Amino acid sequence: MVDQMWGLFLYSVVSGIGFDVSHSISDLNRSYLTKNACVEAAKSLNKKPNRDKQIGLDNGVSLRYVCLLKPSKDPTT
Repeated sequence: MVDQMWGLFLYSVVSGIGFDVSHSISDLNRSYLTKNACVEAAKSLNKKPNRDKQIGLDNGVSLRYVCLLKPSKDPTT
């Protein structure tokens, strides 16, 4: 049984007028067995031009794909 999985997340930062800055992180429900596999997927997605990954979003929104270690779903471990 795998104790840990790496998950692909979308990290977004929204900068508004003045110093208003907001951020969020969204789980994309993509899991990887190894950190390297997740990092390679994130790098590939981050290489895409903004016009391909930020369709319909304001220029004040920045998107970045990141990998985070997901906790085990088994409460006994």
